[in-house]
Amino acid sequence: MKKLIKFPWLEGLLLCLFLIACVDKKQLPKEDVLLAHVPMPEKLDSAMRHSFDKETYKILKKLNAKNEKSFKVNKENYLQMIEQIPAGADKVAFSFVQFNKDKFPNQYQELAQFDGELYMLYYYMDKSGKNITGRAYAMLDVKQTIEIDEKDYKIMENDYINNIKPYIDKVVKGTQGNTLRVKMMKDELLAYKNRAMTKKNVKNFKITLAQWVNYESLLSKTESSILRKKLKLYTDESVGQMTFITDCQNPESGDVESLSGFDLNHFCPQDCP
Repeated sequence: MKKLIKFPWLEGLLLCLFLIACVDKKQLPKEDVLLAHVPMPEKLDSAMRHSFDKETYKILKKLNAKNEKSFKVNKENYLQMIEQIPAGADKVAFSFVQFNKDKFPNQYQELAQFDGELYMLYYYMDKSGKNITGRAYAMLDVKQTIEIDEKDYKIMENDYINNIKPYIDKVVKGTQGNTLRVKMMKDELLAYKNRAMTKKNVKNFKITLAQWVNYESLLSKTESSILRKKLKLYTDESVGQMTFITDCQNPESGDVESLSGFDLNHFCPQDCP
């Protein structure tokens, strides 16, 4: 500490910030900065949420007034999703679906509350894009994680493709239209889980729909540099595509600051196996 005192005040401050940053980087593979350690810059986070509200969400509400833009996941279900990533999987894929209860009589009763709505299911994906377990899972706004047969998942995904996607495609600049799914890398999720496990005030996680925007004017050079691995996946054709932002909430429903505002996702079709 005596040596630090001898530094000019600015150099000392920079050194302290460097040392703090190194704490998060110690366990990172290949010395890369994982998105799990980098919340979205405030301006970009706000713009992504606002753009979705102004464009895609208005269309979704016209399609079905019950459509929601935020879902909650209890702490146990969220962490279980990560802890149960099987060997051979390197991603968790969240697919956009539409659940129509008339197609599943006496099945998935807890999902009946989402009848006709946009919803998301997740599954475990290997590097080739294969669903490793042959199942999909529901965990948004349900008490316990629900297993979905792969054939039933395909029905729900096709209903999104046929009944929802064509309408929201018009807000996307790219010719491919809106995304089918977003993917979360295993390393990102494990790093995020490890950080969450150090907090005692985590009650649940909130998944809020957003959409990609032109980011050049919203980021500083430093922010662009930190997010370069993520930003290189997106072009102007990505603008308008749906994603979601993960917030962590405490028992008072406030955000746990160091675990909120995270977009760990990669789009498909841009980044498909």
